[in-house]
Amino acid sequence: MNLAGALGASALVAALAAALFALGTSTWGVRRGHAGAIASGRRALYAAAALLTLAMATLAASLLRDDFSLVYVASVSSRDMETAFKWAALWSGQPGSLLLWAWLLSLSLAGVARHLARALPWARGHAQAVSGAVLAAFLVPLVFLASPFEVAAVTPPDGVGLNPLLVDPAMLIHPPLLLAGLTSTAAPFAVGSGALLAGHVDSGWVRAARPWALGSFVVLATGNVLGGWWAYTVLGWGGYWAWDPVENSAILPLLPTIALLHGFAVQERRGMLRLWNLAMAAAAFSLAVFGTFNVRSGLVSSVHSFAQSEIGPYFLGILAAVILGSVALLAWRSPRLSGPHDFESLLSRETGLIVNNYLLTAIALVILGGTLFPVASELVRGVRVTVSEPFYDQAVGPLLALLLLAAAAGVLLPWRRGSPRSLRRRLAQPVAALVGSAALLSAAGVRDPFALGGIVCALTLAAVTLREHWLAARGAPRAGGGGAASWPLAAWSPFRRDPGRYGGYLVHLGAAVMAIAVVASTAYQQQVRVAVAPGESFAAGRYTLTYERLEGRPGTGNGVETDAVATVTVREGDRLLGEMQPGRRFFTNFPDQPMGVVAVRSTWREDLYLFMQGWDEDLVTEFQAFVNPLVIWLWTGAGLLVSGGLLAFGWQRPAAGAGAAGAADAPGPA
Repeated sequence: MNLAGALGASALVAALAAALFALGTSTWGVRRGHAGAIASGRRALYAAAALLTLAMATLAASLLRDDFSLVYVASVSSRDMETAFKWAALWSGQPGSLLLWAWLLSLSLAGVARHLARALPWARGHAQAVSGAVLAAFLVPLVFLASPFEVAAVTPPDGVGLNPLLVDPAMLIHPPLLLAGLTSTAAPFAVGSGALLAGHVDSGWVRAARPWALGSFVVLATGNVLGGWWAYTVLGWGGYWAWDPVENSAILPLLPTIALLHGFAVQERRGMLRLWNLAMAAAAFSLAVFGTFNVRSGLVSSVHSFAQSEIGPYFLGILAAVILGSVALLAWRSPRLSGPHDFESLLSRETGLIVNNYLLTAIALVILGGTLFPVASELVRGVRVTVSEPFYDQAVGPLLALLLLAAAAGVLLPWRRGSPRSLRRRLAQPVAALVGSAALLSAAGVRDPFALGGIVCALTLAAVTLREHWLAARGAPRAGGGGAASWPLAAWSPFRRDPGRYGGYLVHLGAAVMAIAVVASTAYQQQVRVAVAPGESFAAGRYTLTYERLEGRPGTGNGVETDAVATVTVREGDRLLGEMQPGRRFFTNFPDQPMGVVAVRSTWREDLYLFMQGWDEDLVTEFQAFVNPLVIWLWTGAGLLVSGGLLAFGWQRPAAGAGAAGAADAPGPA
């Protein structure tokens, strides 16, 4: 008997039973008004999370001990792998990633159950029933279709090892963060569904769901940025976002989550968007389930997909159940979803936030349509037509530019209505910034209309955001005694006084910086592809690169048999800047799948990106070099965006109509 296999499989079966028990007892407790049954349902969700933690620990121990009697361990690990990559192997295959998904989902739902016991007691039973159903649905394939604890008939002496594409340090953090973000969308969904089932759709559920939605935003954003960084530093094509179907599936849930956070602000302040917010919570979770289906079904081809398997149709069934169930709930409770207030002026903050939400929805629909277009074309015409990167750039780019302007308007416009004089005064500086930046950029040689428009919109948002922060901070030095030494404290004081509002502004600033970097690196990228012999030079932008030598180095574990490393010196004019060492990595168990090793030289101005394709018997080597402007600002902007989201966790908005104007003005991240 295999102890690890039996223990892990038993933990999964028990977790499924606990999830079903939570569903049953919570439903019974709600129908009978039995608080003890509802409490038992909550404890069952805790038990499911504990059992899945045991399953994760069992699989991790099997990987660390090289227990190749488990089919999964033998398929993703090997004896020469470093300990860190054995941890990464935990989620590198389909059964392991499903286990990680279920474990993270159980933690989110157990946390929601604990939170609602205090924050939303009238909806806790309904939310627990939804949580139990969702968790059980994701445990069924682990128990019956793709268990990571399947025992091999014959134990091999060694395992296959990680897929070469995954032998990278980012594998340790990117998949767990991304899956944590995707599974966390279940938390607002459970809270919203519980509120709908209970028949109470006022701002109470909003206050209970906001920290979970904000956490989902932060983790999803971080996971997607890390995915872009991984693509940039590993895949060797010179970019960070290729609009790959699985990349699209990862970013799609982020868009309704952002819309949900903005909608929360409108509902609490004005009592509006009740239906919209519940729909956005359902949409975010539905798109997370769609991503799980997409990556496991083989529906669309992607470098990130798992091999096609029988569990794809099962996840399609879950997706259909979530969508149909949500629509039915919203239709059932629609008489209670009309708000007490209506628009009083088009020039109001609520209008700006709603336009913002419509743009986010339009972007999501374009991305979803492009992702599914190959399938639709095959169904209609019998030919699979692939949608490429230019389509997304041309369709999504203008919408993103408008979104930046809508975010700026949301900061400037007042709630309900503003006087014409006040609006003219508040809009004068942003309009001047927009016109002035357009003139300066044109004078500096920015002629591409899409690049010019995108950068101008981003600069406008940045100017508005910085102005609002400066207005809030400029009085602090005088209040603290004045002097230059007070300015660091003054700059921090808005975050201390109102972390939600100014954390949201920092998110806006990060988004603006990222937008500038994306536009610059896309529109003004330079690239060259050459074949040169040792001692020869070639130009890439303003750099001169000289190919010095090619050498082989023995592998250092993790399945690597050998590394071929080229040494290239880099000069700018007569000045030697240093060496770059791109290469090719060859793997023992994957001889037909060599991996490129990218070399990147980053400055605040641009990246020099060098990739080696291959060589002939005379060591004539083919290189591809890119000069990518402002890429480091993409990662800097992402840091600002995530930091703003983390700061916003300090936000405690008062109930509608009951509190400080400053807190009520907080727009949330966009």
